[in-house]
Amino acid sequence: MADFRDVLALAALPAGKVVTVTLDGHVIGLALLDGMPRAFQSLCPHDKASLKDGRVEGCEVHCPRHFARFDLGTGRVSAGWRVNDLKLYPARIAGDRVEVDAEAVRQNPPDGAKKVWDFT
Repeated sequence: MADFRDVLALAALPAGKVVTVTLDGHVIGLALLDGMPRAFQSLCPHDKASLKDGRVEGCEVHCPRHFARFDLGTGRVSAGWRVNDLKLYPARIAGDRVEVDAEAVRQNPPDGAKKVWDFT
């Protein structure tokens, strides 16, 4: 079941830029695409470069380190790259705020599943 949480004022999400927020201990990226917020893992799947310094052009976010591009509608990486697709999360506008589905983030964390060691 969806668990949308308020993460940011819509006015703080400028077009063409990536903004990062923390949701339940996970850093995720946000970008505005055609007037709607897109939420995604904030680190490039290639070598974990921060996408915060990347740019958004059309429907893609560009990695600032290696120039791979990721489609913000599908998460797919641009041709020529052999890396995992970008993880995407449901996001919406509620009034003048941006909300992200925390349940989707918990189910598919941006940094992978956390390992918990139990030595008992």
